[in-house]
Amino acid sequence: MNTDDLAWLDAGDYSFALGPDNKIIARNAAGRVLKTVPAKARKLPEFDMLDGQRVTLEQHEQSNRDQVQEWFLQGDTIPVLVVHAVWKDALWRKYFQGLIVSHESESGMLQEVTDTSLQLVDLDGETIEIPVTDSGVLTILHPALIDEVEQWREFASELGVHQGLDQLFRDVYFKPADAESQRKAVNAYSGGKYARCSHLLGRGRGGGFRTTLGEVAVIVHDSGQEVTASLDVNSWDPSDEAELGALDFKANGKRLPLADVGPVAWSEGIRMCEYIYAGRTIDTDDNQ
Repeated sequence: MNTDDLAWLDAGDYSFALGPDNKIIARNAAGRVLKTVPAKARKLPEFDMLDGQRVTLEQHEQSNRDQVQEWFLQGDTIPVLVVHAVWKDALWRKYFQGLIVSHESESGMLQEVTDTSLQLVDLDGETIEIPVTDSGVLTILHPALIDEVEQWREFASELGVHQGLDQLFRDVYFKPADAESQRKAVNAYSGGKYARCSHLLGRGRGGGFRTTLGEVAVIVHDSGQEVTASLDVNSWDPSDEAELGALDFKANGKRLPLADVGPVAWSEGIRMCEYIYAGRTIDTDDNQ
């Protein structure tokens, strides 16, 4: 890392800067970058000021990430003007650049934004320009709905694209065609146990899922409606054991027949269950 390019804040015997990973680094009066920030340097008002800016940037990035993920999971249309307006902010661009998006009948990887257009690239390497207009909108495609997802993954790898939002390389699960396999799939996690429900609560919430003593859930927009995928949890207290139950889907407050569950809701529901089940307490006696 070339520290000369950083914006250094002078604090007498020390100077501080925010590194690329948003961590504060320090150098002494001789200009030598220190491995850690000394304890006495942390007491300086300049350190406190920079630390406050660091926290603000972290909160800003978290807010951006949450917003883009909400647009993604809810299938919302995003005004082209919004993407154009925030693109210069690196902490917004991080979560837009490299996404596969659709605009009217065209789709491609969002690469760049100019004064007049959003520039996509298709699988042939051709540039698609979306004009910046008051009425223009785009949608972030879910990989379960991308017909050529494997080709896009290869294309992204060849270009060295790193997506800030987990889209292209997101785990995707396709719904079995027959009813019996569908029933087996939603019941596959029943009986999984956490020795303490607090561990389940931490893992679920850390994974971005709505998690309570009674369920772990994710809400998506699929086939024109809002769908809640909910994994049943049986527990009465965070300190008690928690046992997983079945996965079900609800729309408009009513249970959705498995045959009517769309591809996005199914994929995100199973993905959630796989994540939660992987964190269960393993019983070495029966390899539960």
